[in-house]
Amino acid sequence: MMREKRFWGYVGRFTLLHLVTYVLAGLIFMYISNYADAFRTPALRDYMRPIDDPIVSLGIPLQVPRGVLLAFALYPFRSIFVSGHWGWLKLWGVMWVLMGIGAVVAAPGTLEGLVYTKFGFGNPLVGLPEVTIQMLAFTWLLYKWEQRVDQRTHID
Repeated sequence: MMREKRFWGYVGRFTLLHLVTYVLAGLIFMYISNYADAFRTPALRDYMRPIDDPIVSLGIPLQVPRGVLLAFALYPFRSIFVSGHWGWLKLWGVMWVLMGIGAVVAAPGTLEGLVYTKFGFGNPLVGLPEVTIQMLAFTWLLYKWEQRVDQRTHID
């Protein structure tokens, strides 16, 4: 029972932090990188939907199941990421490589995009800095929160 409660608490915290950092980083970089104009450039206009396309609004709610799936996938490695001084950096590295540059989708800023698309890495200011910063914030916050949970459960 305690293990199940701990697992679902972790899934909830992971998903919440993923959603919040995704939305904040997205909003900040949407303006900093001017995604509206970037998505209208010849390299991206046929690849990316305009930011005012109604279906784009699904991006935020879809982060909930994405966060749950990521939490499930990474839970077996939780102790590696939570214990140790650099645990959050290990988690960031895994996520950044698997979901950022190493993602198996031909998107700007990914190795697949470099090989299979005409825009290669594309404009390095579109996408990759957002993913990098969002994941840094997410992994550090999750690391700190999980450490507090562990400290509290060891005291109780």
